[in-house]
Amino acid sequence: MRNPYEAGDPASPSWHGAGAMPEATTRRDTASDIWQPAHRPEDATSVGEASAEFEPLAWLRKNAVLLTAVLLIGLQLWWKASLLEHSFFRLDDFFVLERAPTHGLTWNYLMWEDAGQLAPLGNAIAWFVIRLSPLDWTLVSAATLTLLALACLALLRMLRTIFGDHPGILVILVVYLASPLSFSGMTWWAVSLYELPLQLAIFCAVTAHVHYLRTGRFRHAVAAACWLVVAMASMVKGIGLPFLLFALTSAFFSRGGWLRGAMAALRDHWRTWLLYCLPAAGYLVVYVIQLGSSNLGPSKPKSYSGVSSFAGNLLRDNFIPGALGGPWRWLASGVEAIVNPPAPLAWAACVVAAGVVITSLWYKPRAWRSWAILVGWLAAVDLVPVLLGRAVYVPGAILGLTTRYVWDAVAILAICLGLAFLPMPGEPVLRHLGPQVRTYARTALAGVLTALVIGSAVSMSAYPSDPTAAQGKSYVATARLALADAPPGTVIVDEPFPEPVAGGVFFGPVGRESALFGPLISGALSQRPRFIQQPDGVYANLLEFDGWGRLVPPTVSGVGNRLLPHRDKGCWPAKDGTVTVPLQSDATNGNTLSIGYLAGKSSELRVTFGGQSQLVSLVGGGLKTAFMPAHGSGDSVTIQSVSGGIPCIGGATVGFLIPTAGPAIPQFAVGG
Repeated sequence: MRNPYEAGDPASPSWHGAGAMPEATTRRDTASDIWQPAHRPEDATSVGEASAEFEPLAWLRKNAVLLTAVLLIGLQLWWKASLLEHSFFRLDDFFVLERAPTHGLTWNYLMWEDAGQLAPLGNAIAWFVIRLSPLDWTLVSAATLTLLALACLALLRMLRTIFGDHPGILVILVVYLASPLSFSGMTWWAVSLYELPLQLAIFCAVTAHVHYLRTGRFRHAVAAACWLVVAMASMVKGIGLPFLLFALTSAFFSRGGWLRGAMAALRDHWRTWLLYCLPAAGYLVVYVIQLGSSNLGPSKPKSYSGVSSFAGNLLRDNFIPGALGGPWRWLASGVEAIVNPPAPLAWAACVVAAGVVITSLWYKPRAWRSWAILVGWLAAVDLVPVLLGRAVYVPGAILGLTTRYVWDAVAILAICLGLAFLPMPGEPVLRHLGPQVRTYARTALAGVLTALVIGSAVSMSAYPSDPTAAQGKSYVATARLALADAPPGTVIVDEPFPEPVAGGVFFGPVGRESALFGPLISGALSQRPRFIQQPDGVYANLLEFDGWGRLVPPTVSGVGNRLLPHRDKGCWPAKDGTVTVPLQSDATNGNTLSIGYLAGKSSELRVTFGGQSQLVSLVGGGLKTAFMPAHGSGDSVTIQSVSGGIPCIGGATVGFLIPTAGPAIPQFAVGG
């Protein structure tokens, strides 16, 4: 009978890092021939002498992999920062911007489901960021880069936990860091709030679970369960993480065939699986309950052809080229950009991917399990939920070209690539390569990595940033200054903000300037600016945002009064306490009536238009304009005195409020 702890056994503690063999010895002896040169005794002597003479240099050599990895992560953060620099809040971000300032950190706020996504963690992060500084894209970019840095460091820690300081982990890190599949999601805050915490949780959960498998200490399983909660609190895709941990355990941390390993994993770690199932079950219950209040529920795809197009495009044109530096070419722009790879390059990427898989199977026969795990994740976590939630609204062919749906799969690819090629500490090398084959392998690897990095740079250069993002930044920055400099007691007409600001049209409260700029208003309640839906009366400072974000006086554009006879000296004549102002034509569909007047004292008038009357109070003190709602249609405006007499009525206009070219606050728009 075989000793279960014999070297090379997946159940052996030495394979999992728990054996008595010193770590440095384990890593050197089991390193793959692809990665390490042949070890010569004279090299050890020279290295020892150099280490004794130059300690800093020896430290750099010892930590070369770690330092290189940190440098790569830093370069990637700088790279992605340039991407965020040309972006701004878009589309669904404005739901987040509207909800956070008006809700406390309550259960209802955290459990709000948007388009089928239950993401309490993202809601909490957004709440803190917006409460700290509303509409601050710089702060949002810093928060996004912080989440990205944490995810990258978590990946590095996971790779070192599983494979040690193996040079091959740098290759995996480059694949993850350079993938253009993250571009669209990185520039869309709502998506990064889902995806980055999910990927962080995936890496940390795998790390904790591997520690549990190697040490048997249940506290590591508890830590993994906590990261499962984080993953599921990030987005619905987190529900696939417990199944990923089970697949990894049965495939690479159990003896024998995969089925036998699955049975052994269930038998040996049943308490752990029960622990992992508890948060998953709780999440499913809450998700189903909250789904009733979601603005988008599950639905059945329209046709089989749509499903087929989605799956084909997702793999052939999206994920596979994206994992190798593609797509090299895009359609649309900004967060709505979709891949458009040249057909020859897309098929070439598929050939390279097939070559990578075949090579891994030749080099490490158990590698097929890692690819099966990757395919399973793509199908169950990335394909099915999108089909159930989006396919009825968007054609499957378009969905399959959207990179944010497979961004999380790059994290799974990193795990599977490592398991397909790299040895774990204590794992024997199954195939030793001769010097010539080793040279060919390194050359091929260098070629693929070079193509990946160059392809990513090309994809980044070709990525079309949102052409309206700069306009949105400028509009918000100008409005921020305008609100700060507005006179005390300013009244602002609440209008929908321009479409380019958000990258789309919004209906209801979320699309109005009061929801967008309300959090920017501060100061004493009696002095701060306030928004009104419809002007009704006389205002000392009635202003409106123009298309550049400046505050300007509004005017009514529509049907005005006829020319006043010269003999009346600028005032429409009053007869028996009534003034009738004829309009140039019949006014229809207008929503605002303005009356210009000159008064030395206050008065109250009854104004009639379109057969409907309303009372309006006028204030004295010179030339003024009174605004009031208009309903119906008519060709004249009748004004009657209720008290205080009739002032000099200069004119009337029925139509719609528009910003004027009058004095603006600030005088000029500013950049974002």
